[in-house]
Amino acid sequence: MQQDAQPDLAIVIPVRNLPEDLDRLLGQIAALGIFSQVVVSDDCSDAECSPRLSGNLARLSGVDVVHLRSDRQRGAGHARNMGLAAVTASNVLFFDADDMLCDELAEIWRHHQEAGCPDFTIFRHSDTRVEESEGRRGTFPTEEQMWERALSGDSRRMLSAQECAGLVMISAYPWNKIYRTDFLRSHDISCSETPVHNDIRLHWLSFLHARDVQASRRIGAVHVIGDREHHLTARKGRERLCLAGIVAELTDRIREAPGRQIMMQRFIQFVDGICRWNLRQVEDDLIPEFRSLACDAYLGFTPEEFRMFAMQQPDRAQEIVRFLLAEGV
Repeated sequence: MQQDAQPDLAIVIPVRNLPEDLDRLLGQIAALGIFSQVVVSDDCSDAECSPRLSGNLARLSGVDVVHLRSDRQRGAGHARNMGLAAVTASNVLFFDADDMLCDELAEIWRHHQEAGCPDFTIFRHSDTRVEESEGRRGTFPTEEQMWERALSGDSRRMLSAQECAGLVMISAYPWNKIYRTDFLRSHDISCSETPVHNDIRLHWLSFLHARDVQASRRIGAVHVIGDREHHLTARKGRERLCLAGIVAELTDRIREAPGRQIMMQRFIQFVDGICRWNLRQVEDDLIPEFRSLACDAYLGFTPEEFRMFAMQQPDRAQEIVRFLLAEGV
């Protein structure tokens, strides 16, 4: 863990054409008062929006403000990576312009410092779909159960390797972790620069390489889901096929990491889940290609890797075998 005398915190915000959302977020940043650096990474916003984005930054005072702009639209993954390259603070939080910070993030940051600035601190978030349908703060029951298993009633604590392997199955969001900046850089951890699914690489490589992970039950963010074209749920075209390259790279990276066999078992489970989820989401004419992608992903695991997975999850392994047989593999 890091033992800096005065650790500081940057926030990296990828944005495209959301001046009102960014303005709301910057107000929350100013109110929290915990960030020493604010990096806004503009993914080539339309001409009429760019001046408004720049103007919104004028409301911040007493912090290092960095405003970057891509020369062409390259996606949120590239924007986050461009922002990370500009970070000078010792710790960093990625955050989307259309989500909201919670007051509890200040306490999460304090606990991150008290823990000696571990590789990262992961915290809970609240999903607006849950807030609207169930009238409570938090996320879906399956993820709340993961938090219960990881923390065992504690409000926060450092996680064992086994507990990390359980919590890695939480949704691969980029904005629910405070990272130590040099941890990301020393392990070549960044987002994939793909149209969608760009946060999967960041999430899995973080858990793969981290040795010091703190988990906090506090809710540091609200994930705002709406009917917007940039949200993943609205992207149903060929861009989703980029998942193949992401899975192939991560399979190799996990395979190369010594003593991380349990991560491979979890990753096979994740790949199965996200392939099946995408098959329900993509346009009908893309289903054959995506079924082929899923077969390639399954067959990318070695017999020994799949055997170890099957020992832990025999029912799921049988489902994968049945899928492959149905495809004539």
